[in-house]
Amino acid sequence: MSKPRKQFKIFLALIMVVMLIPSSPFASAASGDNITKAEFIGKISNYFAWPHPSDYNDIWKASHKQFNDVKATDPFGKQIEAAYEEGLISPDASGNFNPDSEISREDAAVILVDAFKITESNQPAPFTDYEMISSEAIGSVNALVELGYMSGKTAKLFKPNEPIKRSEVNQIFDKIITAMVTPVQALPKQNAIAPRRYIKLYTPTPGATIYYTTDGSTPTTSSQIYSVESKGHINEMLSNSQLPERTVVYKAIAVKDGMITSPVQTFTWKLYRPAVADFQHVVIQEKTANSPAVYQLYNDSESVRAMAYYIEGHESGIMFDALQTQFNVKNLKEYIDKNIATKPYSMIVSHTHVDHIMQIPNFLKDHEVYINERGWAEISRQVITNPEDQAKVKNIDEGDEFDLGGSKLDVYALPGHSNSLIMLQDKKNGLLFASDIYGCTRAGSADNVNVSGVRVDLLLSLAQQTYSNYQKDGGKATKLFTGHDETPLGDNNLRLFEAALQQVIDRGEAGTSPTLRGNNDAPYSRTTTIGDMWTDGTNWISLKLAGIIGDDTEYLTSNPINYNGDTGYMKYSVLSNIEFEGGELVGKTVQFAPDSQPFTWAGKTITVSNSLPNKFDPWSYAYTIKVPEANDEITVIPTTMSTKVKSIRMNGKKVDYRSTNKVSVEDGSVIKIDIVAPDKVTTSTYTFTVEKY
Repeated sequence: MSKPRKQFKIFLALIMVVMLIPSSPFASAASGDNITKAEFIGKISNYFAWPHPSDYNDIWKASHKQFNDVKATDPFGKQIEAAYEEGLISPDASGNFNPDSEISREDAAVILVDAFKITESNQPAPFTDYEMISSEAIGSVNALVELGYMSGKTAKLFKPNEPIKRSEVNQIFDKIITAMVTPVQALPKQNAIAPRRYIKLYTPTPGATIYYTTDGSTPTTSSQIYSVESKGHINEMLSNSQLPERTVVYKAIAVKDGMITSPVQTFTWKLYRPAVADFQHVVIQEKTANSPAVYQLYNDSESVRAMAYYIEGHESGIMFDALQTQFNVKNLKEYIDKNIATKPYSMIVSHTHVDHIMQIPNFLKDHEVYINERGWAEISRQVITNPEDQAKVKNIDEGDEFDLGGSKLDVYALPGHSNSLIMLQDKKNGLLFASDIYGCTRAGSADNVNVSGVRVDLLLSLAQQTYSNYQKDGGKATKLFTGHDETPLGDNNLRLFEAALQQVIDRGEAGTSPTLRGNNDAPYSRTTTIGDMWTDGTNWISLKLAGIIGDDTEYLTSNPINYNGDTGYMKYSVLSNIEFEGGELVGKTVQFAPDSQPFTWAGKTITVSNSLPNKFDPWSYAYTIKVPEANDEITVIPTTMSTKVKSIRMNGKKVDYRSTNKVSVEDGSVIKIDIVAPDKVTTSTYTFTVEKY
């Protein structure tokens, strides 16, 4: 088949698929001009962008309300349940919604007035059947008619009990949203109690400005202005002096020239966190002949409720991380010994941020404690201040392995969130314990994750190399355990991490957006985001990079080529990763941050290098590949830093991004890779010399 003909067949198939897709979100509703209750509520719910509880990951959300005759999988089922949670609709005496029934004109008026917070009116509507309007609906009908949003069925008759038509609904809806600014909405939902909330305000009216107060006063155009870009999701939490509870009240209006200002909306969130709470645990998976038991541990008195994990094989176990509860307030070791552990175990600390380390002193006496040396300076200032205790700590780094009996855990290092961050992988069972580096998908309680400690391009390279290592020797990473997600994530979240970094490399600053983290970050801090926390469940990511959007912070590499600036990203002519099957790359030592300042540890003054050995360095161009004597052919998979490069040539032959290429080799042969950057000017050449052994 000729290429043009093949393309036409693909195009035709796509057209056929498009023809099968409903032309509007209501195409599956009642035929003609009739409209069901389900479609009517679906239209309102979609307009206000009310997320369904199943579409966002928030451990503190309340159980959502449900009708007896509506399932989330039904047409408009999620929208109906979201509207129920908003208090817009309620069940009949039998607990039903009756989604397929029609809706009367007066009932539609009541719902629209409630949704848009329109004040009811006492001005009688001018219809001869006015007395037929129910007492519950009369104020709403009066208001819509008085404002010109709704007309009678005829000039003289309102016909309150006649089913409303789709065309009428659309006409009323359009009149409302073009005349008045839609009331401000808020996320997360107000019906849950949590130790902290990250609050987002929004209005569906394009171009409207939101003004808000937090002191109970009525907002005016002199009040604070809110936008996600300038404020992010505002952090409201409990300080230690406020424990155990505090009520947060926001009031907000939205204003736009030429439109009626929205009614004042009041939002209330109850914060609760006990000063002291017991440790708790959840069994993630039971021990089998070939896989370890996994327990998740946490404490509700902690402001960010970090997750720690106990992993136990047939011979030994590992306590991964040490939470935020002070060691002299509660004892995690005693809890583990009493409730979980059946084998001797060690402690491994993923990284030295405060929410992962505070219980370490309780383990030092009877257990081996492993902490990467790149975090020793930080931890010496926090919980391990005694030189004798410091001497007990063992270094852990990439390449180490722990055999628990029946399962093995390989150690990997991936800096960015912390110089000291390490991860554990059970290759055979697909278990990856990664702590904070791959993000947090909790909506409204922890948004973007800081990875500003490493330049974006180098972090992308290290992340790709690490992912390749996960897959070596038949390995997999199908269950991702993070430091702030209650349920295991998956391989998709690892790919989202790479994709979020990749869009910055491919687009420069256009691939970034302002921080989601509100007053925890400076306004307009650079982030890279994929997906939406309110609609995509756990399948979204947001990463905080270095600097503020528009400043001259070098969030990308600047030497030997400066990739920062307006078009700097167009100069990428380098590889970010290269994989070999049948041979092994001899890597370089990659420096990802300046070495530590001298510090005292175990009575000695030391300096620690912030570097990783035996890595592919995108800006080193000559390498050796170790190839077994028996191998006459190897597989080469080149990955360029930018997916927009103009060409990749291997030994003169054009190849594709991340393509699999068979190459014949002998001792001393050279594999040459030439790359032309997106700017069509910048070039790089790599040589890989084969060394048989």
